[in-house]
Amino acid sequence: MSWLSESWKRVRSIGSRETIERGLDDEIRFHLDQQAEKNRQRGMEAGEARRQALLRFGALERAKEETRDEVRPAVLEDAVRDTRHAARLLWRSPGFTIAALITLAVGIGATSAIYSVVRTVMLEPLPYHEPERVVTIWETNRGGTSRNVIAPSNFVEWRERVRTIAHIGMTGPVNLAFVLNGHGVGIPGRALSADSFQALGVQPMLGRAYTPEEDYGGRRDVIVLSHEFWQRRLGGRGDVIGLPLSTDDGPKIVLGVMAPAFTVLGESAEFYLPYADTLEQMRATRGRGSSYAIGRLRDGVSFAQAESDMRRIYADLIREFPQRNANRTVMLFELQDQMVGELRPAIYALVGAVALVLLVACVNVANLLLARSAAREREIGMRTALGARRGRLMRQMLAESVLLAAVGGVAGLGVASLFHQGLLALVDDRIPIPRIEQVTLDGDVVGVTLLVAVVTGVLFGLMPAIVSTRQAGDALREGGRHGGSRRLHRLLGAMVVAEVALSLVLLTGAGLMMRSLVKLRGTDLGFRVDGVLTATVQLPGARYDMPQAEAFFRQALGRLGALPGVERAAGASCLPVPNPCIGTSFWRADQAKPDAGQLTSGHVRPVTPGFFDTMGIPRLEGRDFSDGDGADAPPVAIISRELARHHFGDASPLGLPLRISVDHVGGRDDIEWTVVGVVSDIRSSLDGPLRQTIYLPRSQRPGRFMTFFLRTPQEPAALATTVTKTLQSIEPQVPVETRTLDDVVGRTIARQRAVAVLLVVFAVVALALAAVGVYGVMAFSVRERAREIGVRMALGATALSVFRLVLGRALRLVGLGVAVGLVASSLLTQTLERLLFEVEPLDPWTFGVMAAVLTLVAVVASCLPARRSMRVAPIDALRVN
Repeated sequence: MSWLSESWKRVRSIGSRETIERGLDDEIRFHLDQQAEKNRQRGMEAGEARRQALLRFGALERAKEETRDEVRPAVLEDAVRDTRHAARLLWRSPGFTIAALITLAVGIGATSAIYSVVRTVMLEPLPYHEPERVVTIWETNRGGTSRNVIAPSNFVEWRERVRTIAHIGMTGPVNLAFVLNGHGVGIPGRALSADSFQALGVQPMLGRAYTPEEDYGGRRDVIVLSHEFWQRRLGGRGDVIGLPLSTDDGPKIVLGVMAPAFTVLGESAEFYLPYADTLEQMRATRGRGSSYAIGRLRDGVSFAQAESDMRRIYADLIREFPQRNANRTVMLFELQDQMVGELRPAIYALVGAVALVLLVACVNVANLLLARSAAREREIGMRTALGARRGRLMRQMLAESVLLAAVGGVAGLGVASLFHQGLLALVDDRIPIPRIEQVTLDGDVVGVTLLVAVVTGVLFGLMPAIVSTRQAGDALREGGRHGGSRRLHRLLGAMVVAEVALSLVLLTGAGLMMRSLVKLRGTDLGFRVDGVLTATVQLPGARYDMPQAEAFFRQALGRLGALPGVERAAGASCLPVPNPCIGTSFWRADQAKPDAGQLTSGHVRPVTPGFFDTMGIPRLEGRDFSDGDGADAPPVAIISRELARHHFGDASPLGLPLRISVDHVGGRDDIEWTVVGVVSDIRSSLDGPLRQTIYLPRSQRPGRFMTFFLRTPQEPAALATTVTKTLQSIEPQVPVETRTLDDVVGRTIARQRAVAVLLVVFAVVALALAAVGVYGVMAFSVRERAREIGVRMALGATALSVFRLVLGRALRLVGLGVAVGLVASSLLTQTLERLLFEVEPLDPWTFGVMAAVLTLVAVVASCLPARRSMRVAPIDALRVN
């Protein structure tokens, strides 16, 4: 090979590395063409002649490598060259590049958005001192199925008897009306006993917190503000400490301002007040409050030891005070369980959905790369025959996939921002997710996004690189004919099966959640939700005693009922959902009183006359309340059908007495009430059981809290401004909260709706990606089988038979994917069981419909390439080399 030495001398004289390689390439091509021409002159076919020439000059690549060894660039320069080469290839294939980038941006963007939520809500350290030692304490029923608020009297006993927990505090929601700029503004806050600050290990950023001596000393004129209240409502004024604020509960002096990120276990509040009851007052308060306890484990104490200690104390309290503690026990929660325990199934479902979307995206792009590598198989085969090392070829192909993923990751940040905004809009204030307002797309999220992009690029690029370089010699052995290797076609088919299966898992999950949501929305609550506006008012105890409060509510109800467009108006002491109102125990007064552990519990709802007609609750027997059922009239009650069935059977309960034990601050009333009516059952939650309910006349069970219900034939929200002005014309500083009853009910299923909507979005994305994947593979198959199709048509095959041939292969792949997806779905949808309502995780209707939808979409995607195969001209196909 004397010509090689001469070529080497000529190109060495050129000088630069790039020109040396370019010159050597030219020399190789020149002599390769010369050798191929000689082979053709010897009678060889064109493909065979070129293949023999390549084998003849296989040593040339080694000579080229020796040249590179002398001018080999640094590793970084080599990587830059591979990246530039990859960028040129992607730029020359805009269709492929755009499709891959969109796919990756959606998959990576969705992953980043959900990661930002999971990180903030579940992974970031909580802003307390040693948060792993903080526990919450609730009372619960014997079955442990629901959390109940604690009795202040029990709280005092725990505080004095517990040995394993220090600084036991108590907290619960509270509302105050502040006079700001001359107007009454209702603001949500929390009652927070002074011990809670020590239990959480926090102190105000400015000023100080109230002390236990001030709290249990009954001081009511102090307040600690949130950072948001200080900034938004007071303008961040520097003289806030010691500032008096006017409220409906009297003036409050600002003692401190908390740090910006502070919340009480994720529950937002704009201010914090002491309970302001002495320990003796709390010990005498036998009624249930609206609170739970917060404690800090002592040094060296485990959660299990503290739980055992509290259960021991509660067992003693049951023996000592059976009347108030029968059928109840105590339950402890670690801090993370308290904050996100009920949200975990929903968050895990979203994480799983996003993982599936990312997998579908990776499979889709890998499919595109595999199909694209088939078009480059002769190029790769030639380079391999010339001596190119497999690792070198794989590195160049991985550079292309990683570059693609990196650009897709940058685009994914924009998609993540859109997902983030949509998620916050979907969640809003109806879903109490702790620290959701702190979720941001910061540098950490950007870093994770780019890391996911790089890892994704390696994952979806590695297999095409391995397959393409492994079968590089196939193209040469097949003489350059189209069609690719059988291994490649089998692999592409397997990728379609995986893509369809993953998409079906997402579709079935979304279908189950949507069906559950429809059933929730279709639950018969026992009252009419449409056409009702609610208006909630709480009067300040500092200015209104009970007679004054009742006078205000009577006047307000009369004015509201006379408003234009209002058909009926009534009031109740609580909303029908989700608030169960007053929990109580009761028994038939004409029978012996059961033991404390055998008493039946139920709900007590004080209402005004006309409440049942306004709410559309049918009266089954007896009468409604009337104005004659006043405070001085004999006590009367109306009971629900469930209560009547349980306690009176088939007998009429009218005229029979019930003795109802209602807890309240200062003691407990055991009063005999005469049953005057029976009404249909209502639900206090969409997914809860029917409760035995007792309705009492509002005037016989008064309070300072009232929710008005106004039925109107027009859009209820249109009355909100008029209702607020009407109520504030009576009391200018009273805060009024107006909502439609439909919105009140909708808030109870906000979490399920958010999860369902997000799963549907992810499922639609996966469905679209699967359709694109099926279309891409079938389009590649038609293009690569053009010669075969041409031969078939030249031998007499009809266009319809060719269409059936192509579509049949697509249906086999989709059918196999659906079968695999159904099996995977039957296993994975079990994780959604806690989120479903009246829908089984293996619901056959949902599985069947989702499989049919996916099959239909895949068939439509396959029909386009199949139709293109019908238009293949035999003469053109036979010309394909």
